[in-house]
Amino acid sequence: MRRWRGWGDDTVDYALTERALGFITHNIGEASPLTEAPLEEILAGVPKSRLPDHPLVAKTPMERLLHARGQSLPDWLAMHSGRLDSFPDGISCPASSEEVRSLLLYAQRAGASVISYGGGTSVVGHITPESDKSPVLTMDMGRMNRLLDLDEESLMATFEAGAAGPEVESQLRARGYTLGHFPQSFELSTLGGWIATRSSGQQSLGYGRIEQMFA
Repeated sequence: MRRWRGWGDDTVDYALTERALGFITHNIGEASPLTEAPLEEILAGVPKSRLPDHPLVAKTPMERLLHARGQSLPDWLAMHSGRLDSFPDGISCPASSEEVRSLLLYAQRAGASVISYGGGTSVVGHITPESDKSPVLTMDMGRMNRLLDLDEESLMATFEAGAAGPEVESQLRARGYTLGHFPQSFELSTLGGWIATRSSGQQSLGYGRIEQMFA
């Protein structure tokens, strides 16, 4: 399980050593601790959703908070301090292309913008809703994670967009293959996210950047 406001497993804690703290202080100067807002306080500040009800759309403050930011340093600071000026108005987790189609029609009727959400590992702000704009529906693709087809003649695999790195590799390895694309965020990021952001990754010199593998 990922931390609700940070990167990595919430059961693991890497404490800052005195040596590291001394290095940072020497090079940057003394720091003042960031005020850490409690979860309850942040949830209380989540505004009312502007979206109409839909059976596939969750509008709870916790779901909206969990999908409000990525994993950049500004995102972490905002989540820790509770200084968030925007939230998605609803979260959907479609399980099929038919549900995606239904949700897009719903968003169109509601005048809502749609953010496609993979693993939430963005460091460039593109899953952060713009403030004071139209309502925002965040579409979490995590349930659409299946290998749909594998042509062993052409070595062309067809996946749903929400497959995270381990899900991609496990389904291919069961058939004796690998994609071989291992970005730093491999455990959490998704195939759709890799393609949308032209992912490079730690192994790109061995197998190639994601756009060289995508058809």
